[in-house]
Amino acid sequence: MLQAASAWFNSSQISQNYNIGTQSSPGISSQTPPGFTPVPTFSVGLWKVQSAVHKTNGKKVSVWTFDKKSVEMERLGQGAGRERVIEVLKEEASVLRKLRHPCVLEMAEPLEETRSELIFATEQLLSSLSLAIPMSDSKSSSAAVELDEIEIQKGILQLAKGLSFLHTSARLVHSNLTPDAVLINAAGDWKLGGLGLAIPLLGPDGNPTRWEFPTFDSRSPSYTQRSFDYIAPEYALDEQISISSDFYSLGCVIYAVHAKGLPPFRNRGNLGTMRSNVGRLEGGGGLRGMESWDQDLQSLVAGLITPKSFTRLSSQTLPSHSYFSSLAISTLNFLDRSNFASKTREEKIAFMKGLNSVLGRFSEGMKRRKILPSLLEEMKDPLLLSSILPNVFNIAANLDPDQFQMLVLPSLKPLFTVKDPPINMMVLLENLETIQTKTSKPVFRTEVLPLVYHALESDHATVQEKALSTIPGLCDTIDYAEVQGIMFPRVALVFTKTRILSVKVATLECFISMVKTLDQTSLTQKLVPLLSKIRTKEPAVMMACLSVQEAMGLKVDREAVATLVLPQLWTMSVGPLLNIEQFTRFMNVIKILGERIEREHSQYLRDSQRIEDRSASLANSTPNVGAGTVDFESLVGGATKSPAANSSTSTNGASTNGWEDDVWGSILGDNSPKPGSTPRTQSPAPNPKPLVTPRSSSALSSARTLGAKPVPASSFNSSAFSAPSTPSPLSPPPNPTRQTVPSTSSMFVTQSQSVSGAFGLAGGVMPALSPTTPSLRPSPAVTLQATQASKPNYDFVMAPVAPSTISSSSMPPPLSSTSSFGMMPTLQPSNLMSNPLMTPNSVSTPLGMSNILAPNKPSTPSWGQGTQKSKNNAWGDFDPLA
Repeated sequence: MLQAASAWFNSSQISQNYNIGTQSSPGISSQTPPGFTPVPTFSVGLWKVQSAVHKTNGKKVSVWTFDKKSVEMERLGQGAGRERVIEVLKEEASVLRKLRHPCVLEMAEPLEETRSELIFATEQLLSSLSLAIPMSDSKSSSAAVELDEIEIQKGILQLAKGLSFLHTSARLVHSNLTPDAVLINAAGDWKLGGLGLAIPLLGPDGNPTRWEFPTFDSRSPSYTQRSFDYIAPEYALDEQISISSDFYSLGCVIYAVHAKGLPPFRNRGNLGTMRSNVGRLEGGGGLRGMESWDQDLQSLVAGLITPKSFTRLSSQTLPSHSYFSSLAISTLNFLDRSNFASKTREEKIAFMKGLNSVLGRFSEGMKRRKILPSLLEEMKDPLLLSSILPNVFNIAANLDPDQFQMLVLPSLKPLFTVKDPPINMMVLLENLETIQTKTSKPVFRTEVLPLVYHALESDHATVQEKALSTIPGLCDTIDYAEVQGIMFPRVALVFTKTRILSVKVATLECFISMVKTLDQTSLTQKLVPLLSKIRTKEPAVMMACLSVQEAMGLKVDREAVATLVLPQLWTMSVGPLLNIEQFTRFMNVIKILGERIEREHSQYLRDSQRIEDRSASLANSTPNVGAGTVDFESLVGGATKSPAANSSTSTNGASTNGWEDDVWGSILGDNSPKPGSTPRTQSPAPNPKPLVTPRSSSALSSARTLGAKPVPASSFNSSAFSAPSTPSPLSPPPNPTRQTVPSTSSMFVTQSQSVSGAFGLAGGVMPALSPTTPSLRPSPAVTLQATQASKPNYDFVMAPVAPSTISSSSMPPPLSSTSSFGMMPTLQPSNLMSNPLMTPNSVSTPLGMSNILAPNKPSTPSWGQGTQKSKNNAWGDFDPLA
């Protein structure tokens, strides 16, 4: 608590209202202006100068702080020397608060005193002159300011004006003008400071101020004492208080600036040394170290550093010295605010036109800090803009993007919407590339591109042409959405409305640059119809349109070129105003585009034919069941057996490729016993006879046409067929009405396979079915015996069907034996639904086989005892390959 209270009493209003350096007070909102970079802290005597910004309004200042507990003050103790130092520092701030002049340091916040410090604020400063003086030939001691001869000349004149103000208006004698007492602000101007030892010419009673004997105490800070190296001899030796003494000190400052900080005389605080130096000066010894200086500079310094005050230059004679007669100094004097405001508009315009040729003589710092702000201030007059803007962009070319956006762009933005006079917009468009390079993409799109759009809406054709000439360069840098959604419609609007030939051609040139940015939809649906509306036959328009069509014809697809681009080119090519060269140009473009269409469309047709041939080859290479099959070994080896070899069978009806038969072909092709054939039966004998006997030639031909093959007896498991008197493991349950569901679905084909295999819906070709050995699990309804690993088991459970349900009359008629080889008749939907076999009510399907194409057991001939026919009807031998 005590520490917080102590901090409160030690804080000032300035520290609470400003962010000083990198300091930020918690709990108080701050608003730092964009681009604000704190100037490095520097010292002016006992003062520590820091850059600061106001937390509310963003005002930039420099805060001067004196620490009462510093090392220098601790060395003085609590005596009169300490009080003298504090008194001089307070007097300095007090005098500054009373004075207002462009060449005198301006105070922003008055002096505040706390227990530990003195603090006040002035205008923003960059450095003191003592820190800016070059200490070597290569660099200066302060990086914030670079001094050149024009900077020095300008600064000397400003100090002379400030001294003149002190002498005539404030009635003060500075009496301690040193490089520490000269401050350089953010604009590069030299300002008078260090007024803590200023002497009034008149006292409070109106009488001249009494002279004080100059003393120098080496224990006290030199900043609070008059320097014997810069003090005038008449004050130190003749006990005179004269305004001319300050010009002697000014001469010593000029000497120190050119002599790397060294004064003309080193008196070391001793009056005797000072007297001897003045005597040498009076004897004509002159000043040393000026041999290499310019003659005008030597003359100026010699005219200021004189032993007698009446021979010294004054505030009236100094500005007219030959040292200040350069064109650059005359330019700065003319541009000075107090002088430039009194000039007529014609004089201002003439000055601005000639300024561009003189800017090269100034340093970049001078142009940025001194000339540019003066130009931007004069841009308020629209009649001067056309003369001022070229100079502004000349200076802005050497600025970095941050400086441009902070210093120049805010003054330019109000001009982007001003259409009159048109010359102003012309100058801005001419320098659009500079603006684009100095701004970021978002800033350029939102704040600068409206300049181009307003120029396109201008009533002056020259402004429109200038705006259109900038668009091709912009299309390469701005994004697609801006070109597609904003720029293209505005250019198209100018294209449709203008009646001026040059503007029409300029819009077509813009379209050429936009072709590579726009998509094909915009080109074919927007640009092509726009070009088709051209009615003029002027060759310039026709040739520009040809260039657009050529660029577009190389980007859009061949169909658009053939149907949209080429018809327009043919129409324009026969224009009555074209010469032979222009017509030849049209023909060349038409040939190029025609060759492209021929090349690409031919390739397209070849690719299409190749795909069709490949599809037909794949369809023809599919194994035909009726013509024979290709075994796996021959397929892998690359050799295919002949159909004759594959179709040969043994005399007992066994085929070498008996597993590649179509299950559904035998069902749909032949469902009734043929004359002369022996019914299939289960034999109780240990060695069963062949279950399939040769059929008649017509039946065999019909069956083979459908893809069926005779199955040899060795293909079946003999243990699966038992005598009727012995109960089989596959016997149905006692209840004949109960349906038994097979325990595996691998014995059935899917719906799509059934349709394709049974009805020939896949091009009339029936793929062979590869035999598999299903893995069956025992179930309450079905118990299958293990079969040999290499032979399939066709025994599966079917739901019991009444004998009257399926009859030979309800089955489809057998296929004609004269059918074409490998082809099946197409089954029409109407026939499919009208067939009793295919109706849902005619067949009782097992669970999960509700499709109308689900297989059912065909009617079989009666054998055995009549009493067992209905009981074992669902468990008889079912050979789908028969």
